[in-house]
Formats: sequence, structure tokens, C-alpha cells
Amino acid sequence: MKRAGAGISKLILSLGAVASLSLSGCSSFAPERLYQDQIGYSESLGDSQKAQTLLNVVRLRYGDFPVFLKTTQVISGYSLQQTVGASLVPSAGWNSVVGTPGVTVGQTPTFTYQPVTGEALAQSFVRPLSPSELLPLTVSGIPVDVLFRLSVQSVNGLTNVRLLESGGRGGSSGFAKLLVNLRRLQKADLIGVRLDQKGGGDPKAKAAGRLMLTIAAGGDPASRAVADETRAMLGFRPGSTEAEVVYGRAPSAGGKVSVLTRSMLGVLSFVASEVEVSEADVSRGSTMGTASYADILRRPAVVVRSGEKAPKDAFSRIDYRGRAYWIENDDFDSKLAFSVIQMLMSLAETPQGGGPVVTVPAR
Repeated sequence: MKRAGAGISKLILSLGAVASLSLSGCSSFAPERLYQDQIGYSESLGDSQKAQTLLNVVRLRYGDFPVFLKTTQVISGYSLQQTVGASLVPSAGWNSVVGTPGVTVGQTPTFTYQPVTGEALAQSFVRPLSPSELLPLTVSGIPVDVLFRLSVQSVNGLTNVRLLESGGRGGSSGFAKLLVNLRRLQKADLIGVRLDQKGGGDPKAKAAGRLMLTIAAGGDPASRAVADETRAMLGFRPGSTEAEVVYGRAPSAGGKVSVLTRSMLGVLSFVASEVEVSEADVSRGSTMGTASYADILRRPAVVVRSGEKAPKDAFSRIDYRGRAYWIENDDFDSKLAFSVIQMLMSLAETPQGGGPVVTVPAR
């Protein structure tokens, strides 16, 4: 009996030791999961946003209504269950004790989605983008030709192509020429944007309402010629290198540049008009023919391919009514333009109240 009692005592002590070892092994669990979850969920959220945008572009191409679903909350929950067992191995003196620790981890993530409707839809997707939101992006590294081609309908009377129309879709050759000139000036660091503000020049202060565009003189004859031509196209005062940018369609008097911007729905509709579709769909009236674009621009802003199956390494891909649509991973220009669209959607987004309440049980 004494030997059995001693063995049981050792068994209890062994269970405590094994449990302590199990708990000590979990001390680094939370920091590691924080890193892995943040990176993993961020990547998945980005991919899902790209796919949703591409799907809505294709839906618009076929006259279907786009649906915008916003991920409002991501909660990563884990349950940690520890089991500890021990057994006595018969031997002389009952001295052998074998411990068997175990840890079971269960992941229970919670995602909250909210459709964008009502006032939030009107403000985020139907309201035209503000020139004061767009122009500063030109000095932040965003290619001005890509930005204007996507989000601007006209500049000082020079019109971009119309939306969701087959054939030539209108548009002036001067607009395409303006985009080429602006991009050349941007590369030469000759474009500047100044926002008149209150707050002593604080970039976070509320704007006072005047957005100024500057086109400096180039350091060589070719750059100076492009700068002079561009200022004339934009309606700058003779001899002036700066003009105020205002919202509107018609050319403004007094050295002001009129910029008519698109809404985010207009941006998506523009990209939709250039999506590659099958001739069979066009023939039976499911969609219209693919729109043309100015020769000087060489290609669509975003090249969206279609076929029976998308490549596995596509930048983004979706299926719509039995056909695959994708953006190729080796098409940098299309990826850049599509990323600009994602950024514009973030800029246009407005807070949406009245979301659902999520209750996460404690574990």
C-alpha cells in the first residue's frame, strides 16, 4: 500500500509538472497569432475587394446592377483547450510515470458585412469626385494620365469619352493630347498643386475653397514648348504659370480651369465599357460591342480579359454567368489603373451608421 501511495503521489506531481510545461508553451501564442492574423486577413480582404470591384465592372458591362458589400468588422477568436494525462508504468517501486500533454486550438473568426445603400451609396458612388480630392494625387506619384482618364469627364471643354456607349463614344482628340502632355510634365516635375487653406499652411487644416494648379516652365526647349501648349489648352492667362481649378463643364473665363469629374459609378462604367466580351454575347444582345479608344492612348485603361478559364496567377479573377474574367498579372499598366480605382473608392467612401451589432461570446 505504501508503494501504491507513493506512486499515486508521483502521478499527481507529474500531472502538475506536465500542465505547467503545457501552459508555458502557450506564452508566445498570442503575439505570433497577432502577426499571422493581421497579415493574412489584410491580404484576404484586399483580394476580396479587388474581386468585388471586378465583378461589379463586369456586371455593369452586361447592364446588371452593381452591389457593394462592405466588410465592417473582422474578429479573430480562438479557443485553447489543454488536456493532460499521466500513467504509471509498473516497475519495481512504482517509480515510472509517463505524462501525455495535449493542446487543441480552434479558430472561430467572425466577419461582419454591410451592404452600401441609401445615403452612403449616393455619397460614395453617385456623387462626383471633388477636384480637391483628385488634383493632390498628381503630386503623390499617381500617373496623372491614368487618374484623369478614369475620373475626369472633361477639362476646360476638352471631353473624355462617354460612358457605356459602343462605337466611337465621342470625346475630343484634344483630351487625349492633354493627358499625354500632363504626363510628360509630371515626369519632369513641372506640375504643382496648391490648396489655399486656413490654419497657417497646415496640410490637415480645412480648405478655404481655392485649388491652384501650377505648370512651371521647363528647363529645355522641348519641355517649355509642352508647358506652353498645355497652359494654353487649360485656359491659363497669358504669361501666367498658375490657375485656379473649379468644378464645371464649360471653359471658365478669367484664367480658371474647369474640371468636370465623374462619380465612382461613372469610373466603374468607363472601365466596364472596355471589358473584353464574346462576340456571341454581343450578337444576341446581352451586351454591346467593346468601345474604342483614342489611338494616342494605345490601349484601354484597364485590360479585362475573358474566356472559359482564368489563369491561376491572375491579378484578379471572377466568374460571371459561366464565363471567366480576369486582369493579367504581367499587365502592370492595368494593375496600376485598377489599384488607382481601389484608392479612389476609399477616398469617396463615407461613414455609414446603423450597422449591425456583433456579440462575441467569451471563451
